Amino acid sequence: MSRVLLIGNGAREHAIASALKRSGVEILAHMDRLNPGIAEVADETSIGSTIDYTKLPMDLRGIDYAVIGPELPLEHGISDFLESQGVPCVAPSQAAAKIETSKAFARRMLEKVYPSANPEYAIIRSVHALREFEEKIGFERVVVKPDGLTGGKGVKVFGEHLNTRRELEKYATSLLANHGIVILEEKLEGTEFTVQAFVDGKNFATMPLVRDYKRAHDGDTGPNTGSMGSYSRETHTLDYVDDRDMEIAEDIIATVVKRFKRFSSKIYKGILYGQFMKTSEGIKVIEFNARFGDPEAMNVLSILSSSFDEVCLSIIDGNLTTPEFDSDATVCIYVVPEGYPGKDVVSDWPIEVDPGITSEVYYGSVYEKEGKIFTTGSRALGILGKGATVADARDRAYEDAHKIRGRIRYRKDIAGEV
Repeated sequence: MSRVLLIGNGAREHAIASALKRSGVEILAHMDRLNPGIAEVADETSIGSTIDYTKLPMDLRGIDYAVIGPELPLEHGISDFLESQGVPCVAPSQAAAKIETSKAFARRMLEKVYPSANPEYAIIRSVHALREFEEKIGFERVVVKPDGLTGGKGVKVFGEHLNTRRELEKYATSLLANHGIVILEEKLEGTEFTVQAFVDGKNFATMPLVRDYKRAHDGDTGPNTGSMGSYSRETHTLDYVDDRDMEIAEDIIATVVKRFKRFSSKIYKGILYGQFMKTSEGIKVIEFNARFGDPEAMNVLSILSSSFDEVCLSIIDGNLTTPEFDSDATVCIYVVPEGYPGKDVVSDWPIEVDPGITSEVYYGSVYEKEGKIFTTGSRALGILGKGATVADARDRAYEDAHKIRGRIRYRKDIAGEV
């Protein structure tokens, strides 16, 4: 039996913990805040900073490997520390994780290994360079991106988040003042899709495709969020992603994995999440993430029929096994506090979860006190329905989402067009 250290405390990590538990492992979970769902399946839990990882309270001796859920500990080098203590990680090193933690690094890397996947872009350090790029492609086609992590809320697109040239330049110059660097990109037009892959440093294996919904309100309106829900089909494909699209996306991933060490001196291993855009000029990379998506982890890990433990061990050994998945459709609905996302979000409010719910419930940003679950101000619960079709899975997920009580809300149109 493997002894596994799990780092993180969100719904994504709850999904990871559940998949590990089905594999028969012993789970030692370290969290910034106690997640009641993870606590229920873990054999041992500890609470403390996942950034100040040198003070992990558990004895690292005898731990077979670690799985790192969130991106922030990766940015701070937790996998390097654990590896130095003899604990192999299903996660990239701090240097390799820059594929997510530095957008400038990711663009430069793609420029070297797969330039056609890059949109028009510029890495700028001055207002003069900002205006040069605006003149080159037109300010109404500019996307402004901070270099580092922003929790999915730092990217601003002209026409969606920025409505005038003045607003665009004000935002870009504020980033320059605070960080000294800004990434400007051409606004891509097309259809987005995401490919998640297990990677062992040389080989990769893709997971079922998932579509998520980032806008806060029905009809894809309102501000961006971490995501309000997602779905996967029983075929593991998406109807708007054809075989050629997938072939190109997989070729981009294969090339990045193969040539990564040449660019950064480090191999890439763990989970690689590629967000792609199907455009009139071909498949482009919007961004890479160095971990599972949230909620996408719930969709794919809930139907993983292979032993997740065996998959993790094969990543560590550099001899990746091809994982298998059940032929089920999945629909995930995120239940969030009233007012999310915004300044008036309701926090510290109790949520009642009906014990008769048959969907899988993944706990996110909540806490438990005196036997009750409370909101924290961010996404609270992922309700994951399964079925023979997306329609079946959707019906089940919404039937159970209706059974959640409290000052909460959720989108009513997740997977509604399928």
